[in-house]
Amino acid sequence: MPETLITTAAPAAPPRASSIRPPRPASRSRVVGENLTLLYEGGRNRALYRVVDGCVVLSQLLDDGRRQITDVLGPGRLFGFTIDGRNIATAETLGIARIEPLGDADLNATNPAVASELKTTLHRMQIHATLLGRKTASEKVASALVELSRLFNRTGRNGAARLSFHLHLTRADLADWLGLTVETVSRCLNRFKREGLIDFSHPKTMRVLDPERLEATAGFTRQQTGETTRP
Repeated sequence: MPETLITTAAPAAPPRASSIRPPRPASRSRVVGENLTLLYEGGRNRALYRVVDGCVVLSQLLDDGRRQITDVLGPGRLFGFTIDGRNIATAETLGIARIEPLGDADLNATNPAVASELKTTLHRMQIHATLLGRKTASEKVASALVELSRLFNRTGRNGAARLSFHLHLTRADLADWLGLTVETVSRCLNRFKREGLIDFSHPKTMRVLDPERLEATAGFTRQQTGETTRP
């Protein structure tokens, strides 16, 4: 993990003698900066990390420098899995994020949380392979928006979910994730906006106006959309 990790704790004023309490254990999580490379593909690594807040993407580079984003991770997801002690992907932040390092004991695949994450990762890889190989450009972009709305959906003041989210990925990031050009991604987003599926007044703020039509455009079945948040 880079040594540039920062914490947000401010220095506290000296407490009064009558109010001294046992010190609280320091949080293991760290705030990391935007567009920061946390792990390099092929590098040595002996720990896992959990995304507490923010967005981390995993990617691999081709020999000619082209990047393929293999997964987009939101809060709760783990990264840092290795083969023979070497990272299988580069991990980088797309904005300010909070990351929690896990101890070596958590690397054991018999740990229920780690085992569950490995199953989730395998399932997502299978879905992504189908997306890259068989889906049309419109289906790919719609699938990405459905997935991102699930990962980063905001909650209103009354606790009700709203179908709006911060789009951490740039158009170029989306293109690298979906195997498309930036121009194709932009055309699809603008067409979805004209058709009333989504709306965005700012490139980083996305609203899903018609989730059922967006899911249909993505080619999802009813079973695949069982976890989709409804208004």
